[in-house]
Formats: sequence, C-alpha cells, structure tokens
Amino acid sequence: MKVNKIIMSLMVLVGMAQAGTELIAQFQGVAGNNEAEINTMIKKIDSIGFSSVAVNTHIENFYFKKFQEKGVEMLSFYGIKNDEKLRPLLLANPDFGAYAPFNFLVYKTLDKKADDNTWFGHLGADTMLDIIGEKDPALRKDFTDMLTGWDKFAAKELKPTKTKKFERTAALPTQGLTKLIKKFDKPDDLEEFIEELIGDHDGRFAKHNFIIAGFVDFKFEYDDQELEFDKYDAYWVSLLCHFEFSNSIFNRGTPEAGMFAPCSVYFYIPKGTNEVHVGFASVENWISGLNMKDEKQIKSMRAIDAEVVEVFKEMGFELVKQ
Repeated sequence: MKVNKIIMSLMVLVGMAQAGTELIAQFQGVAGNNEAEINTMIKKIDSIGFSSVAVNTHIENFYFKKFQEKGVEMLSFYGIKNDEKLRPLLLANPDFGAYAPFNFLVYKTLDKKADDNTWFGHLGADTMLDIIGEKDPALRKDFTDMLTGWDKFAAKELKPTKTKKFERTAALPTQGLTKLIKKFDKPDDLEEFIEELIGDHDGRFAKHNFIIAGFVDFKFEYDDQELEFDKYDAYWVSLLCHFEFSNSIFNRGTPEAGMFAPCSVYFYIPKGTNEVHVGFASVENWISGLNMKDEKQIKSMRAIDAEVVEVFKEMGFELVKQ
C-alpha cells in the first residue's frame, strides 16, 4: 500500500512537471524596430501560397486615441491564410475556421533597456489543434506543415536572432470552442439571406463596441477559383475585436496575449440544410494559455465572452451542448 502511494505521488509530480512545460507558442525576435522588414515580407507572402485577410498595424495608435494609453511601441496583427492548404482541412473539419486565418502577431515593448526587440509569431500549431479538438494525426500533420512553411519563410526573410517561449501551467479547457446553431426557413434567395445575416451580425456587435477586423468568404473564393467546396452552401469567417477588452490586456503589460486575437468567428451552412453553424475559440483558452491570475481581469474577460454569446442569442442562435 505504501509503495502504491509513493508511485501515485510520483505520477502526480510528473504530471505537474509536464503541465508546467507545455509550450503554447515560440516567438522569434530581432533587435530594434523591425517594422520595415515585416512590411516587406508581407508583400511577398503570395510567392509561397499565402495571403492576408486583414492587415491591422499599429493598434497601439487606436488605443492611444481612444483611451490615452500607450503601453507598447508597436502592436500589429496579420490575418494569414493559405487557400490551397486550408481547403481539404475545412472540408474535413469545419472547426479549422477558428484559425483560418491564423493571426501572425508582431509587437515591440516600450522598454528599450530590458527588451529592445521586435517579436513576431503565432499560437503554436499543437495549441490551435488542441483548442479545436482535432485528433486525426494526418490532419494535424497537414495543418502543422502549413504553419511550418510559413515559419521557415518568416525566418528566411526576417533573420531572427532570438527566441522566446511561452508556456502554460494549466490545462486548456476540455471544450476549447463555443458553438451555436440557428435554424432558418429556406429562403428564395440564399445569398440575400446571408447578406442580411452578416449585416445583422455586424450591426449588433457594433452596438456592443465590437469591430470587424477582417472578413473572408471561403465559399465564394473557392467557387471563384472553380475548386470543389460543395460540402457547404456557405462558409465565411469574421474577425471580431473589442478595443476596451484588448486594450486592458495588450496595452497593459501583456502584448503577447495578442497571439489569441482577433477572434475568428466562423459561420457555415452544411449543404442542403437550414442551419447556420457558428464557432469560435473560448476566452478560457486565453486564461489557461497565458497563466492568468488576476481575478478582476479574468472576470472582465469572461464577461466579454458571455456578451458575445448573448448577442448571438439575440440573433436567434442557440448554444450547442458539447
């Protein structure tokens, strides 16, 4: 019995050690302000099959204008996608939309003595895959290979000299995604219905102080390229951002938290159905992934997350039990 207790204690300690070294992202760094090189690189990404859904640079200027706070020298978001690589992934699992596009974050702090570097990177592939709950080894490999291709390109163009690892000490939530469904009567014109739904979505969230930081209609893009995407009658992604929420985190000492933003909200209508499905990564991933301890901040983050759900409920969506 005593031996069993010792073994169990050792197993707990090993589990704790593993949790303490769980990598969520690895950023690369270059000394000084690397903005010019970043801009040059972004202009070349089509050469390796990538494109940008949204380029939101110098977010710190918006924070300063709105809140008169300046906590970083540079904070920029690039919504990046690879249509060719993403299509089979989206057809296999619509939840890949939570990171289609994925966010390439660039930031530089104001502290030139302690950290005079430009840092760039994104959530690790395993973290994104774990959040969406993808377990298929082949799909995980394909998604990881896509990001590895991006990282090699970025390293070649920017020539980083430093690395910075971000690790979590707590497990990610069991259900990393929030999912909702709205049933509708089949309209005479589906495109008109979708346009009205998008307009309703954007208008309601604007009233709650959210902004749309980017948008991509994958169904339209693949149809336009004459690529098969018939599993869906519609599929689009909207990038949701809340300035007060993000300012309270990114602009107040935790710019690296921007790796989780903006929130990609994906919508799809399975072929031949009268259901609009919605999904997005829960803010609980931020809390666990970034080892957040400030209860006031956590409460505020959860309140914003709940507000997103409430707006969707106003639109007629219902939460999906997972």
